[in-house]
Amino acid sequence: MDLPLQPILYNPGTHAHLIPHFASLHATCIIQDHTIVNFIPPLAPSRIESWWQARALEVTNGSRDILFLLSSNSHASSQSKDGVVAGVVMLNKPEAETGPFRGLVEKLLVAPGCRRQGVARCLMAALENVARRGGRTLLMLDTETGSPAEGMYPQLGYTKIGVIPKYSISPKDGSLKSETFFYKDLRSS
Repeated sequence: MDLPLQPILYNPGTHAHLIPHFASLHATCIIQDHTIVNFIPPLAPSRIESWWQARALEVTNGSRDILFLLSSNSHASSQSKDGVVAGVVMLNKPEAETGPFRGLVEKLLVAPGCRRQGVARCLMAALENVARRGGRTLLMLDTETGSPAEGMYPQLGYTKIGVIPKYSISPKDGSLKSETFFYKDLRSS
């Protein structure tokens, strides 16, 4: 896989053309892997794209960062004029006077053809650097209990907080799935 050395920090003025590709990757993860990420089939591509456009507006207003990796891997789900979107991840920066140092890791999505090649680790390392530079030193995230991601986060230094049973609706069959929550204190890593 031909990846850049560092993930790219999304800039709405420069990268707006990638929104449909982020939406396509999002849909691919739902359909192929049954990943629990906001939507359930039947999917409406326009709704997913609108959702990503709203996230891009949050980048503009400073409440979110989006990082992505491009690759020349033709097996990834969404190809733009710049290459294939290999993966994407977001840092939500909630406004809170009592916790301006907190950040939420959201939507770590990796194209099926780009998995097991370090994309997720690379994106997470870059997200943590962006978070540190922005003063967001306590990160939290959640993932479906039993998913491959649940095993990856402890390897990246995240501490399991606990599990909430029957937290989300599965896009596979409509059943209720449990969610595992993690945190990482970047001040101690």
